[in-house]
Amino acid sequence: MSFISRDTLRDHTLHLLSKHDIQLDPSVDEQQLIDPGVIQRFVEYADVQPDETVLEIGPGAGNITEALLEKAGYLICIEKSPKYLPVLRERFSDIPNLKIIKGGALTTYLPTHDRLVSNLPYMIAEPLFQRTLRFEFKSATFIVPEGFAELLQYEASNHRYTKLSYISQLFYDTQLHEHVPATAYLPEPNVSTAIISLRPRQLRCSVMGIMIELTQQGDKYTKNGLRKALIRTDVCETKNQARGFIDDLDLDEGMQVTRVSRLSLLALQTLEEKIRDQI
Repeated sequence: MSFISRDTLRDHTLHLLSKHDIQLDPSVDEQQLIDPGVIQRFVEYADVQPDETVLEIGPGAGNITEALLEKAGYLICIEKSPKYLPVLRERFSDIPNLKIIKGGALTTYLPTHDRLVSNLPYMIAEPLFQRTLRFEFKSATFIVPEGFAELLQYEASNHRYTKLSYISQLFYDTQLHEHVPATAYLPEPNVSTAIISLRPRQLRCSVMGIMIELTQQGDKYTKNGLRKALIRTDVCETKNQARGFIDDLDLDEGMQVTRVSRLSLLALQTLEEKIRDQI
């Protein structure tokens, strides 16, 4: 793909869309990537190996899909919009190592995969990121709004540091590879975008493991979620031991009965510090 020009890929994409009477709707982030160089680098950043299964979310007209097929052992595409399915079937009907699933990335069961890639619809960047916390993969490589990419990387000393920054750095090593020019898209977006990769952190201490387990407890009360996290990370062997550990933390009663998903950044930082002091 890197040997064809941007104009050639643009014209080919327009031809496919026109053939299937597809109108792109920028209001729902329907931008197609048409710069072969950006696509090639995006796939290189994903570090796909020949024996790996790749999950692509939102292939659209299939320009990234085509480049991924050159690298992946098996490729699974999840596409929510039915209008793109005829295009994908036309382009890839004879590819045995490709499976196309109609469904939304936030609600559809996502098969096991080694690598996750997506030119994300901007409106689902954060909810999909939250969903990745429950996945097991070697890496995830996304094109996202620049502001979102930066948010994931802010240090605690930055005044823009948020709960999302905290959770991102708890789970992942995040790398911002490059900014993507608007001219790489059809049509050109109003939002500046960047390519990022997320790689699951190797647990360096039990505190990180506890916090990771805790943040996955969702709507459980903090005291219940923490008890489960302590047992799952083998810090405590029994529920009674976990209850004793939590009692020794001397947590505010309000924090204990707050749903994990509703804990503030300050609450998470306070809890982490108390656990660190006790272990």
